[in-house]
Amino acid sequence: MAIHPAQSEPINRAFTPSADEIAHAQRIVDVFEQNPGAGTVGIDGMMIDMPHLKQARALLALSKAMEARDD
Repeated sequence: MAIHPAQSEPINRAFTPSADEIAHAQRIVDVFEQNPGAGTVGIDGMMIDMPHLKQARALLALSKAMEARDD
């Protein structure tokens, strides 16, 4: 909870996904779309499953909402 308007900027910075996080999330979504029906996929030696996909989609939705807000 922020109690002063000056706290908004650092809070927004801390919770805004980085470009690398957005790219990784998009990669997860893309790999699952290329492998329909797969329960898990491998990316860079990591096992990625449905909770990761759900989190990636949520991060991308947040990123798009933030972009729309800034436009």
